[in-house]
Amino acid sequence: MTGIGRTSRLRFALALAPLLVGASALLAGSAAGVVSVAFAGEVPVTVHAARVSGTDVSASPGASGLLPVLVTRMEQATVEDACVTSTAHLPVVGAMTAVVRIERASGSGLTVEAGKSKARSMKLSGAKFSTPRVSLDRPTGLFTVGAQKVSGSTVTTQPHAFTAGTITAQGVTIDLRQGAGGCERKAAR
Repeated sequence: MTGIGRTSRLRFALALAPLLVGASALLAGSAAGVVSVAFAGEVPVTVHAARVSGTDVSASPGASGLLPVLVTRMEQATVEDACVTSTAHLPVVGAMTAVVRIERASGSGLTVEAGKSKARSMKLSGAKFSTPRVSLDRPTGLFTVGAQKVSGSTVTTQPHAFTAGTITAQGVTIDLRQGAGGCERKAAR
């Protein structure tokens, strides 16, 4: 008797194969500029990037479902040395972590709804701030921050959703791991 009540690694791999094929097709299609990309979900996602830059940027408060978020729009965006992680807790299997590493990606028409973001440093060029008004004496309470160009280093964000017209990526690696984890690289054996 071997492994009663446990899923074998082969069965687990066979069960995940259609998911990987679908994800690879979507990634390949979006990287080729064929597919518009959208993401929204309940499973937490964390994005780490060494460098981020964008043009024609605007950001304002909003909501993603019932959660408050900062909605950021970039007409053109570039990310370098990025790592995206997400851990899902699945029945029977337990925690599974997907880690996607990207050497360089660029996108157009990018909108990100994030509840938390941080950067070691940022540079804004052509910055502007505005508060829309219902009338001259009654502001709406919301604001918009914008810039012609923005760049940041050591950026971490936790998006609730994002959309993009086109994403082109180079140097993409997808790794699925059992257990919780992050972007740390595995030690060489």
